[in-house]
Amino acid sequence: MILRCWEVVLLVVVLINAETSTADSEDESRENLIEGIDEFEKVQSVEAIKNDFISEMKDIYSDKNILNQYDFVIVGASPTGCVLANRLTENPEWKVLLLEAGERENLFVKVPVFAAYMQSTSYNWGYVAEPQNYSCWGMKDQRCAMPRGKGLGGSTLINYMMYVRGNRHDFDSWAAQGNPGWSYEDVLPYFKKSEKSFLNQSNRYHGTDGPLDVRFVPHRTEMSHIFLNGLQELGLPLVDYNGEQQLGSSFLHSNLRNGQRLSASIAFLDPVLDRPNLHILTNSRVTKVLIEPKTKRAYGVEFVRDRKRYAVLGKKEVILSAGGLQSPQLLMLSGIGPRQHLEDVGLTVVQDLPVGKILYDHIYFTGLTFVTETRNFTLHADRVLTLRMLGKYLQGDGTLTIPGGVEVIGFINTQNSSRNAVPDIELFFANGSPASDHGSAIRRGLRLKDGVYETYRSLESGDMDAFGVNLVLLHPKSRGYMELKNNNPFQWPRFYTNYLKEDEDVETLLRGIKRVLKIVDTPIMKKYGMRLHNVPLPTCAREKYASDGYWRCALRTLCTSMYHQTGTSKMGPPSDPEAVVSPELQVHGISNLRVADVGVVPVTFSGHPVAIAYMIGEKLSDLIKTQWQKRTNGSADTRQK
Repeated sequence: MILRCWEVVLLVVVLINAETSTADSEDESRENLIEGIDEFEKVQSVEAIKNDFISEMKDIYSDKNILNQYDFVIVGASPTGCVLANRLTENPEWKVLLLEAGERENLFVKVPVFAAYMQSTSYNWGYVAEPQNYSCWGMKDQRCAMPRGKGLGGSTLINYMMYVRGNRHDFDSWAAQGNPGWSYEDVLPYFKKSEKSFLNQSNRYHGTDGPLDVRFVPHRTEMSHIFLNGLQELGLPLVDYNGEQQLGSSFLHSNLRNGQRLSASIAFLDPVLDRPNLHILTNSRVTKVLIEPKTKRAYGVEFVRDRKRYAVLGKKEVILSAGGLQSPQLLMLSGIGPRQHLEDVGLTVVQDLPVGKILYDHIYFTGLTFVTETRNFTLHADRVLTLRMLGKYLQGDGTLTIPGGVEVIGFINTQNSSRNAVPDIELFFANGSPASDHGSAIRRGLRLKDGVYETYRSLESGDMDAFGVNLVLLHPKSRGYMELKNNNPFQWPRFYTNYLKEDEDVETLLRGIKRVLKIVDTPIMKKYGMRLHNVPLPTCAREKYASDGYWRCALRTLCTSMYHQTGTSKMGPPSDPEAVVSPELQVHGISNLRVADVGVVPVTFSGHPVAIAYMIGEKLSDLIKTQWQKRTNGSADTRQK
């Protein structure tokens, strides 16, 4: 009871100070970056501690002594990293160290409706893309935000808790590109292994014994029911989109437990913290993989912690699970990457590989906002941030349990092509408008220019019910790339996203807009007086409102990242000139080094990467166990002979 009282007090303080705390986050992020650069320069200049091995360092979660050598060193507590730490320590003879640059989550992180606020906290690395000609016209400096999670659990600390695996054809295409073992039927058992489903759906597609809860959101607003009915009237049937058929609509499948965010850390690390062979170090920034230049064997990592630099050895393997943007940065800092680029920034080349040459990302369009004649059917900060709702949240219910306001999801194919079982657009119902939080979290997270935000200003009061329908481009033809800024590991890389560079992407989204706009003509939406919030964007003033030209301009103004960055460490056979890792996720040409995160995903896909990240962790842990068991048995056989 005392703990629950403290939870109430802390959450009330958070609610009161939410807007104030996020207001300074951008400046704080910049200051932290500068401090980090100074820190690295400082430790570089102190030769006495260079490559110093660990001494008298403790795992803060169990007071275990940190060792100088482990069987496996995992870099990054991403969803994949958390799964690997759990599954590899099932072997009591293997010692595993998990290194994470961030910290453990707090109570604020656990509140699902605050997902947008997470973009403006220290749990986000705070990356932004380079200015682009084709997109992000409505964002400050024409630079889109590229959020990435920082802390135990990675991006599961800041995402919208949406569990979306993707389409059968996505994974079959992995296998078709020379990656045996990654077809849909191959990976389905690993999706199920992680999952503890409360959806009451077919066991053919869902697991019931895993650590990861997959549930419907406990609270549903009136407008979510109305919108879902509207989608059905539009021709999108109710489906289990993680099951047999993806095209259709559904209430959201979410990673929640007791109405709270279920991070990868809570699901996979907390249950095994008492294992003596698992050690965890937070606030530990890995700066380099140690590689023997002659044999090209990875044997450990360097990291900075408390302004000191340390080295730790990985006897069997080093596994990079730092995410689709951080792992490729670390590979390049370690001399693995495009030869010319590494030489240009002053790094010694260990292995010439196309690291970062591909950058896929899902973008979504936030420019469709609707208003209705209802009252209090949608979310607004004045109705959500109340003591009554806080009380319901502490009982595992109420509007605070809705992940960032997202309640309904749908998948459509806008072309009715021969591959019409595969969606090209995902749409999701966002309960509220960009002004529903009085211009705080959503506006800041999207980096909206003042003039663009003004188009939503009239919705700040909450007098009118409003909601958005966001469109996600699932299979972009445009792809970007990333590079190092220099050889300092505390400097952000440069991200050239090339969103909407290919006109085909614009036309696909335009077809999606036209499909969604038809929802206003469905009987149920007419009943509630639904209409488009038709205040034109200032960037598109030359175009006739709602014309094709206007929407094309709006797309280039208000499309931004879903932070689904993949392909940067592409998986493929040695014959694939774009491949960085093998189908076993081993870095080509480097022994004892793997990349295990969504950066390895080789093609565009119809889901959200967090579900795939869990699957990769499950599959790779089995693969590692099998491979090392064979090596052990082979060594034993050799000794016997």
